[in-house]
Amino acid sequence: MKQLLLTLTLCFLALNIALAQNDNRFDKANQLFQDENYSGAISLYEEILSSGKESGSLYFNLGNAYYKQGKLPQAILNYERAKLMLPHDKDIAYNLKMANSQITDKLETVGEFFLATWLSGFRNSTKSDTWALISIISFVLALGLLAVFMFSNTKSIKQASFYIAIIFIATCMLSLSFSYGQKNELTNRNFAIIFSPSVTIKSSPSTGGTELFILHEGTKVKILETVGEWHRIQISDGNDGWLPISTIEVI
Repeated sequence: MKQLLLTLTLCFLALNIALAQNDNRFDKANQLFQDENYSGAISLYEEILSSGKESGSLYFNLGNAYYKQGKLPQAILNYERAKLMLPHDKDIAYNLKMANSQITDKLETVGEFFLATWLSGFRNSTKSDTWALISIISFVLALGLLAVFMFSNTKSIKQASFYIAIIFIATCMLSLSFSYGQKNELTNRNFAIIFSPSVTIKSSPSTGGTELFILHEGTKVKILETVGEWHRIQISDGNDGWLPISTIEVI
């Protein structure tokens, strides 16, 4: 049942993406961008998003328009949103890197186990619906091989079909976890971009809290918890603290 629900959700997302890209306003906005009318392009891109349609290409183009206007927080926000939907896209990754190189805060990143980094990169090498399709195909093949194992009278065929079925089952589970992981990032967004020119991070969720450090617009933070009008956030170097909700925009 969970697998069916995941597949239906991915199909809905794919349909939503197709609708967004087939919208005539999208082509008009792209033409406005080509004509260097970035304000007009932004208005149309935002109008499409307001109508409930979204896609990685839409967010990417919107980010480009904001970047051309020198609005780095808005550009980074939309590049990050585009990356969530198209994690394997090299153009999005490059433009996001370029935009991040121009913000004030240059933060060190806490080291990550190399295997986790490799798995994350491998997972993001393709889309969530592709992983879901691989999972379904692997599951069907595994069932077929198990049927061969059950009904074959040849020992070598039974052994081969059994072990290959195990491989397909493992592939099914891994692909499903990759697909679910990408979908979870799309639905449960706990990262945000700072939009205030600067914000003082506090030790507690109040204006009277001790000042810990200062962050500037465009910096990406992870939301850990919420108390009233305050978020406790963590930055890439591992430091954390509290800031007002109004100073950030959730990716």
